[in-house]
Amino acid sequence: MFRRVIQLALWLVLWSAYDETSLGVTPGVMTPETTPYLRLNDPLHHMRLDPKGRFMAYIREDGLGLRVVDMKSKDVFHVTDAQVGASFFWAPDGLRLFYRELRQTGKDEEAVESVIKAYDCALNKSVEIDRVTSSTGLLTFDPRDLRLQLMTAKGIRTKRIYFPDERLAKWQVAQRHEAGKWLATQAGMLWVTQGGYAMKKLTDDGTGVDSFSIAPDGGAVAWATRGGRVYMMRSNKDVKFIGHGRDPSWHPEKPEIVYAAARRVGKQVVSYDLRIVDSEGHGKYLTSSQFSAERWPHWSPNGQQLLYTVANSTDIYTLELKQ
Repeated sequence: MFRRVIQLALWLVLWSAYDETSLGVTPGVMTPETTPYLRLNDPLHHMRLDPKGRFMAYIREDGLGLRVVDMKSKDVFHVTDAQVGASFFWAPDGLRLFYRELRQTGKDEEAVESVIKAYDCALNKSVEIDRVTSSTGLLTFDPRDLRLQLMTAKGIRTKRIYFPDERLAKWQVAQRHEAGKWLATQAGMLWVTQGGYAMKKLTDDGTGVDSFSIAPDGGAVAWATRGGRVYMMRSNKDVKFIGHGRDPSWHPEKPEIVYAAARRVGKQVVSYDLRIVDSEGHGKYLTSSQFSAERWPHWSPNGQQLLYTVANSTDIYTLELKQ
């Protein structure tokens, strides 16, 4: 009897160790909050916090609609009901949200137009800044020269974002002639050189782009495919496969990303945990939740906190990072 008790105890210890290492979880991972910081009426997808940390933009699961929540007052502002998908980004001032509406203009599936707009959080008002009479790629922002880019049927359309009393520094102007730029499309990420005359599709699993994040210095990009794989690439480097998962987001200061890492049983994804990975591909898990799937993580402006949601919920949670 005593021998059987000892064997059972050893089996439990070995199973615990196997369970932890098989999931790639580092001992000492954090326990996520069980009480949400904020509860809304709709599930949140493609959550994106503005660079100042005041406003959070998000869409519905079906890609329709765009909402902005004031993280201070907790008020929610209706931006549009049109199809937006992953095609929106925050301006560096944190007050303006640029987005692309995809509208049906006729009964034919190809009868669509793309309308680029800017939403002002202070005025709670949108203004149209451009219109393309066709479907387009994903709205992409280059932080090095404050230009938005969009792939159209006739080529790349580019516009500069202007701010009152703002002038580009010399290094920003010089960046226009650097090695290249990133451009996101539904079919894949592109590396654009020679002023847009040369384009190369970056290697991934070929299932299309689900979400993407460009580093604050513009020197790297991370993206997740619809097939559930996360990739990273730095300028003039090879594409690096990071792991199975979704929702990558760059740290505001460090060369690392956080993403929702897939927990799999065989090839079946059963949940998601938050994981940090540096530019060399070395990473660690932040959470290991058995009963929740953490999604859409985003850094606070100082990089000391993560905001995220849980799949199929309407809640926003926070996670304080250990220094």
